[in-house]
Amino acid sequence: MSKFLLALTLVLSLAQGARVSQLTDAHFPDRHYNGRKHTKDKRLFKAYPSQEMIIDLEAHSVLSADVLVNGRKVPVRFKWEVEPAAPLRVNITDYLKDGDNTFSIQNIIPRVAFINAFVPFPVLKYGDAKSVGISPELLKKVDELIVKEVGEGFPGATLVVAKNGKIIKETAYGYARKYKDDGKPMESYQKMRVDTMFDLASNTKIFATLFGIMKLQSDGKLRYTDTLNKYMPEYKGVLPEGYDKTKIRIFDILTHTAGYVEPYRFYDDHGNIYSRDKDTTKKLICERIPVPGDKGGIPRYNDVNYILAGLLIEKISNLELHEYCKRFFYNPLKLLRTTFAPLKRHYGKADTAATEITGNTKGGKVEFKDVRKTVIQGEVEDENSFYSMNETAGHAGLFSTAKELAILGQVLLNHGGYGWNKFWSCLLYTSPSPRD
Repeated sequence: MSKFLLALTLVLSLAQGARVSQLTDAHFPDRHYNGRKHTKDKRLFKAYPSQEMIIDLEAHSVLSADVLVNGRKVPVRFKWEVEPAAPLRVNITDYLKDGDNTFSIQNIIPRVAFINAFVPFPVLKYGDAKSVGISPELLKKVDELIVKEVGEGFPGATLVVAKNGKIIKETAYGYARKYKDDGKPMESYQKMRVDTMFDLASNTKIFATLFGIMKLQSDGKLRYTDTLNKYMPEYKGVLPEGYDKTKIRIFDILTHTAGYVEPYRFYDDHGNIYSRDKDTTKKLICERIPVPGDKGGIPRYNDVNYILAGLLIEKISNLELHEYCKRFFYNPLKLLRTTFAPLKRHYGKADTAATEITGNTKGGKVEFKDVRKTVIQGEVEDENSFYSMNETAGHAGLFSTAKELAILGQVLLNHGGYGWNKFWSCLLYTSPSPRD
């Protein structure tokens, strides 16, 4: 478990039009044009000069206009059309700088004319280290370090290094599995591949659950300042005296400040909150589990918070979490090896890296009903997710590869988009909790 908590602030901005654009408002002149002067405001977008960028301009009744990128005028020849048959495609690569860039359109003639500008989000492409200012010798030292660890017994790894939109390294090291189910070494180890899928564990919270929450927020289907009970009336039940569980906000569960303290083990048949199916687990969380801590108090990392967040996504969308993420994120991004419960899909154990030699027994020290005792491979290691949530939960269960995880990371760097895909229009700011 992480020792640090990321405090989240979601700031909603408007998504304009049916087409995708990085720009907060793709319409020029400004929609609040006052009739006295053309807008001179600048819109921000992210780009890398090492990548070609071509934007689309829909020019309605435009005779001329000044298109500026980072204050420099881009030559554009407009053809007067009331309703353009196709957008003007303009290459602005030579005007870019790394990171945040500015875009504006000024002096649109005639006054009744307007332009919609569509700017794609950066994507990851393969490139060489020197082109982004990284020494190949430094990457060789990384190779040497990992190879040394593998030689000393570390099973294996995959590594993707990306900078400024370029993947400059993608390497597999060692082995995805070394031991048989009886715990003895395999005669022939399963080699690691660059497309080997890994159990992402708590990274599920980010690359599935938070993605879903931010999209629902942007789509106007929830507000993170709302109470959980507003969308899940079944969220109620046992509480300490004077504590109103119905006042717990979505923000509280996202920041681990809802008040959950204990490490709840739903899978353990020795406890009093035992469950081996998702519906029962949900009922226990919503109706029976107390919240002993103070809402909005000291952050206490607890998986129940993100189990609830995953259930919230399912309740609002009427889709299972894995289906929601696949439909709205992974399929549009063409991520073929990012999924929950890979063995229930069309993947085999050989597609994944093993995580535990002795199952969930912690080396033979833990025992509960139907505990897995052999090598875990292709199944989520987390006990609550596997035994009590049908392998699909907001806190754990997602699998992916290093490259596909890098693409999801670029979506975050882009504040919610990738190429011509825009997934959310709210900004995610993260900073360490002042209490850490």
